[in-house]
Amino acid sequence: MENEYYYNETVTRFYDAVYDSFPILKAGSEFYLDEIKNTDGKVLEAGVGTGRIFLPALKGGADIFGVDYSENMLAKLKEKLPAKDHYRVWAEDIRRFDAGRSFKLVISPFRVFQHLLTIDDQLAALNSIYNVLDDGGRLIFDVFNPDLKRLTNPVENILEFDGEYLAGHKLQRFASVNYDHIIQQMDLKFKFIWEEDGLEKTDTFSTPLRYYFRYELENLVGRTKFKIENIYGSFKREELNNNSNEQILVLRK
Repeated sequence: MENEYYYNETVTRFYDAVYDSFPILKAGSEFYLDEIKNTDGKVLEAGVGTGRIFLPALKGGADIFGVDYSENMLAKLKEKLPAKDHYRVWAEDIRRFDAGRSFKLVISPFRVFQHLLTIDDQLAALNSIYNVLDDGGRLIFDVFNPDLKRLTNPVENILEFDGEYLAGHKLQRFASVNYDHIIQQMDLKFKFIWEEDGLEKTDTFSTPLRYYFRYELENLVGRTKFKIENIYGSFKREELNNNSNEQILVLRK
């Protein structure tokens, strides 16, 4: 469990440049921002990252807070956040935390729960979040809906991003993925190649990710005090079906 949440300096540095180009993240951001807008009370983003959702929500008037296990990601977020609001974000392990305040809504976007590799970790996170929710409060998180065809075909050095991280400075990111179906884990490796100071530089980053199936998630939630309010198959709130790319769980305390 040493690197579930660890993001090295290279990943953090290029995080916004890469993920701002992904359409699914734009759809996810719009979904979560809509949920925040319709929440009357404090909001917590568990896995706040560099502030892709947190910053526009705060700008829109939400009483929002954020936690993340990665000091690197939080440092990047604080560069964009006025000093007067730094108290709203802090380093925390969602498997074991007490925010000292309660929330009407907790969101955990973009696969945060897929970094929880064991059942003990998954239950610990769910229970910790349950304990910081107001009565009737909700937790919303997303994981991808496994594509069985993809799970049987490892990939090697697929070009996922080819663009710039600054004007005139080229960046490429390649991805390799291997699967271990016994433990339902994918081992993800990124290779970054970029131009800097007239030189071509490179770095790599690896992380394990857990994948989940629907009834596994329902059984997991059933071991907690949460009640399942909805399971969506897309950020358009469509019903989960065989063609769905997402599993978005809405849980209520």
